[in-house]
Amino acid sequence: MPLTSRSTGPPFDVVVVGSGIAGLSCASLLADAGQRVLVLEASEVPGGRARSWADPATGDSVDIGPHVLLNKYSNMLAMLERFGTSEQVCWQTEELLTVLDKHRHIRFKVGGLPAPMHYLRNLPQILPSVPLRRLLSNVPLAWRTMRSSPGELMALDDRTGYQYLLDNGVSPSFIDWFWASASMAILNLPVEQCSAASLMRLLAQGLGHNDLAFGFPKVGLSDLYAWPAIRCLERHGGEVRFNCAAAGLHRRDDTVAGVTLVGGTVIPAPAVVLAVPPTSISGLLSEEHPLATVAGHFEPSPYISCYLWFDRKLTSARFWARPWSPDSLNTDFYDLSNIRSDMTKSGSMIATNIIWSHRTAGLSDQAIIEATIGEIGDFAPEVHQARLVAAAVHHIPMSIPCAQPGVETARPATRLEKGVFLAGDWVDTGLPFCMESATRAGALAAEAILADQGKLVRLAHPTPVPGGLTKLLRKRDEGDGF
Repeated sequence: MPLTSRSTGPPFDVVVVGSGIAGLSCASLLADAGQRVLVLEASEVPGGRARSWADPATGDSVDIGPHVLLNKYSNMLAMLERFGTSEQVCWQTEELLTVLDKHRHIRFKVGGLPAPMHYLRNLPQILPSVPLRRLLSNVPLAWRTMRSSPGELMALDDRTGYQYLLDNGVSPSFIDWFWASASMAILNLPVEQCSAASLMRLLAQGLGHNDLAFGFPKVGLSDLYAWPAIRCLERHGGEVRFNCAAAGLHRRDDTVAGVTLVGGTVIPAPAVVLAVPPTSISGLLSEEHPLATVAGHFEPSPYISCYLWFDRKLTSARFWARPWSPDSLNTDFYDLSNIRSDMTKSGSMIATNIIWSHRTAGLSDQAIIEATIGEIGDFAPEVHQARLVAAAVHHIPMSIPCAQPGVETARPATRLEKGVFLAGDWVDTGLPFCMESATRAGALAAEAILADQGKLVRLAHPTPVPGGLTKLLRKRDEGDGF
């Protein structure tokens, strides 16, 4: 339709509030589909909880915290393909990960056998740490999970992962050795507090794929997707406005007709996407709106990320982890000098994550740095001879929402009301809270907006379906997916 024929209408077809992964995923897909899109961002930069910037002391690109991709992130990988940045991911294909357990390096591998038998190849390395009888205590749990339908797994949302594991006969010592770390690493909260539905949906996926691989961005997150998304948007006549905070929805005759900015300016548009975290949604809705109450149940999981520069190479490893323990701080470690394509310095640049960082209360940044160096030394003793060149400690109030009991079933649908849509990792995407969930949420919102215009297109990639024995055993139910 010629622009002149719409001169009396709104200048934008869609307003997207928020320029994180979900907002930019949605905006770029809509722009590709011919929509004129405006993105409003309250801060000075895009990226939300997955952004990067130049460290002021070293000039190196640092993320808010190191992020990991999975090769099952079909929506996010498709987005990177569209932006031409898919080659900027370093895939770890030789092994899944290395775990430092009591000064032993356990190198977990996948593949070799059909799922779920592919984990058997790790037995020789695991048995020195975990007796066979404790490992076997997971067999009834695995069998029950593989035979469960998605709906049956979701029904577990009323109990904690820890209690469900005990009820299914899993050894308490194995819970402490494995499940406590898995819950912390993937769900970002203790297994005693996580939803059994969240945990078992992850188990079903893990049992059904023998080809999992981790990927690490070779560039900062903002260069991987945020700025490329904005360039895509601008090529199609769209716009991103920074330092432009939305105050709420603008209504005309009880119908949403745009967005009101802080200061009172109205941006008219027939469709609005709220691509903000649950902690921000209530500020955009009236107090009596049902979603404002629901969003209050989504508790943030805070974390701390350390970036440490050393004058020499500490290790050839890209990534390693250590089991969760209340007596230690960091759970995952990355030597970015072995990952980043733009690193020019000869030493190591180590990034770490302190997940569920409540236990650091009262610790100074210097104390956190010293403890982190000690934990690096357990894996790479060379750190004790190295000189610390620079350090940065990032305190992040929210990594993802906490997957506590009741939260999975509380996740809202994409369509909030006529003309208003939601996008974010916390929306009901069939996926755990993660970058892939945020990307898929953006695609689902774009689909819904175009559907309202009579344009039926499939933009969101489906959630992964477990294969192997799980594919043969699991029950189906309506809306089958994980």
